Amino acid sequence: MDTLALIPNADPLPVAWWWFEGLNLVTFVIHIIMVNAVVGGGLFALYLWFSDRTEPLAGALAGKLPVFFALMVNFGVAPLLFLQVLYGQFFYTSAVMSAVWWLSIVGLLILGYYSLYIHQHRLKKDGSRIPLFLGLGMLLALCVSLVLTSVLSLMERPDQWLEYFGNARGTVLGLFHAEAAPRYLHFLFSSLAVGGLVAALLAGRDKRLQGHAAEKARIVGMKLFATATLLQMATGLWWLISLERDVMLQFMGDNALATGLFVVAVGLTLPALSAGFRGKPKEAAVWTLITITAMVCVRAMLRSFKLAPYFSPKNLTVNLEFSPLLLFLITLVLGLVIVAYMLRLAFRTQGEG
Repeated sequence: MDTLALIPNADPLPVAWWWFEGLNLVTFVIHIIMVNAVVGGGLFALYLWFSDRTEPLAGALAGKLPVFFALMVNFGVAPLLFLQVLYGQFFYTSAVMSAVWWLSIVGLLILGYYSLYIHQHRLKKDGSRIPLFLGLGMLLALCVSLVLTSVLSLMERPDQWLEYFGNARGTVLGLFHAEAAPRYLHFLFSSLAVGGLVAALLAGRDKRLQGHAAEKARIVGMKLFATATLLQMATGLWWLISLERDVMLQFMGDNALATGLFVVAVGLTLPALSAGFRGKPKEAAVWTLITITAMVCVRAMLRSFKLAPYFSPKNLTVNLEFSPLLLFLITLVLGLVIVAYMLRLAFRTQGEG
């Protein structure tokens, strides 16, 4: 069967496609930072607890996770919606093929949030307890990330949609191809890097991390940041060479813009690493934000190259209607102001935990 015959027709857009692509990139940057903070911070907190039950950094990290988790979920809605607007015919098909796993995300997120919240509450009573709920929350978060990786991978590979005719039960997984392992490990190491960075930034800002404890938190946090960043670069190279040859070559000279952006994104990790090795968390945070933004743009270009044989958002019909977008932009700005205020509260010394 011809793969093109399986792709549904696209709906028209109210404004030019690049509006939605740009907003998707901006909101996804915020979302992925929160995801990294939750996954990396939670896994780091678990490691610290098993290394030393009295380690104050473990409690400081775990105490912030419910806030980051809530922000992660809320900021995940916008990029998902923009993805559906531009690539809905691919995304919905993938989600239907993986319907059982996709619909399970709602329950997993609810259980994950409550697990972290319960752990935070238990910390206030006895921080030496076995972190069962923290472990459960991290397990659920990793399950969600696997499902998302599967659905988004399947979305970019319409040639695999024929699997539906052999499995129409909604349990198809898009994890059994050469890119799956490096793609997921790249995400995991980036999360650990951001988790270490969050730990270093908490030093001196949480009441449990003052004096010697603050200095220790900064050192171990930046050590994790630098180590995980190096591993992330290695898995990124693995991911690159696992791509189909024609797609890989787009980032190796065949497409000047893609190649230039990729080189810039990789180059930006060097000052971030330098700041990590020198123990400068604020400087590292700035370079990390810039690097993540560049990498998100590379990721968007990768998706467009994979789908190029089937579709380009540039060819979508536009029925001009600007008012919904204007309303969203106003809401987005107000939301960012509120989130900035929430984060300020979360990092205050007098904050929760």
